[in-house]
Parts: sequence; structure tokens; C-alpha cells
Amino acid sequence: MITGTSPLIQLAGITKVFVTGSLHYEVLKNINLQVQRGEYVALTGASGSGKSTLLNIMGCLDVPTSGHYYLESDEVSTKTDTELAHIRNRFFGFVFQSFNLLGRYTVAENVALPMVYGGLGRKERLEKAKVLLARVGLEKFTGHYPAELSGGMQQRVAIARALANNPAVLFADEPTGNLDSKTGMEIITLFGQLNMDGTTLIVVTHDARVAQHARRMLVLADGSIMTDQTSRMDVSVSSGEAPA
Repeated sequence: MITGTSPLIQLAGITKVFVTGSLHYEVLKNINLQVQRGEYVALTGASGSGKSTLLNIMGCLDVPTSGHYYLESDEVSTKTDTELAHIRNRFFGFVFQSFNLLGRYTVAENVALPMVYGGLGRKERLEKAKVLLARVGLEKFTGHYPAELSGGMQQRVAIARALANNPAVLFADEPTGNLDSKTGMEIITLFGQLNMDGTTLIVVTHDARVAQHARRMLVLADGSIMTDQTSRMDVSVSSGEAPA
């Protein structure tokens, strides 16, 4: 469900150039994009199209070479590393293809880890972790260790962990890449439920089946947004801007 009228994320003329010796490789080219709070966006395209780089910039894991990035109307393009870390902790949650769970900690302890930076006590962190695990259907596994869980269950733990600090945006980079088809679709169903609950989702995927579950699809090619299509299921979603 879309709420509010001002863009949550706005990119204006974003470029990203990687330099290796004398070689300059322009990964993103003049990206113009708006994402409203509550959208469910899929970033698709062939390998090397720039979709993961675009996600990293929107998630403040990387910075653009040029252009402007506004988060809730505040420009973050020129923030320091410390400021960007604060923004990531406050605004964003991340889910990756690799689950990145710590084997020596229980499932609940893994989910609670990001809350340490929020100043919560251990008891409060674990109580909140149990609530989040229940939200992803794993309330019976709080005391288990990651190695005891299936791949799909581990990804659910990773999603619960990404929600630990009530992020404004949940970013997912190929979240079903290490999962079989059935388990992958279970994760996508969970994403749909989270979006219906109000979570803004931006998902990078090369899988057309995954992308079709989003309410808006951006197709990238050679560093540019070639297609920006809104699902007919939700005509209220803003289409944003795409470069000419």
C-alpha cells in the first residue's frame, strides 16, 4: 500500500564509473528514479546491466560518481562514511543471496544483532527477535542454530534480521538465488505479505517469476533504465521517472 506523496527515494542524474588502471567503465548512466513509500519494486536485467550497483547506491552501500540522491528529501550523495552508516542502520534492511548468518549464534541471537546499535538491552533484543521470527513463521526455532535449518528457513531468518530496526526500505539482492523454485516462491510470498503490511521493497532479480510478483518492474540494460512498468494490480503506484 502506497502512503504519502513525497518520494521516499529520489535519484537525479546518477552515474557510477569504476576505474581500473587506465580503464573507465560506466556502470550507471544518468539514472532518474523516484520510489514512493510502500512500493514493491523489482530491478531486473541481464548480468552486468547495473542493477546491483543501483541497489547498492540506493542502500548507501556505495556512492555515485555524480548526480544527486535524496532520501526523504535529504541529500545523501555527499554524506560521510559515518553518516552513511547511520542512515543504513536507521532506514534500511538488507537481504542477500547468501544468508550471512553467524553459526555460533542461535537464530534469535542472529536476528537480535542489528538491535545492538539501537541501544536495546539483551532481554529486549531477544524478545523483539522472537516477535520478528514469528512474523516470518519461525517462532518454534528461536533457540536453534543456522546449520540446523533448511536454506529457505535460513533466508527467513535473514529477512527477520533485516527487519530488526523497522527499516523504511527492505533491499533484497537475488534473495532466491540459492533456493530451489518452491522455496524461492515461499520467500517471494513472504515479501508480498511484508509489502501489504507497509514495508517498502526493492528487489534485484534475474528471475522473471520473481519480478512478476512486484508491483513495479524496472528493466536495466547497459547502465540505463529501459523500462519502468507498473503492475495493473495496483494502479496507484507512482511510475517515477526513467531516463530518455
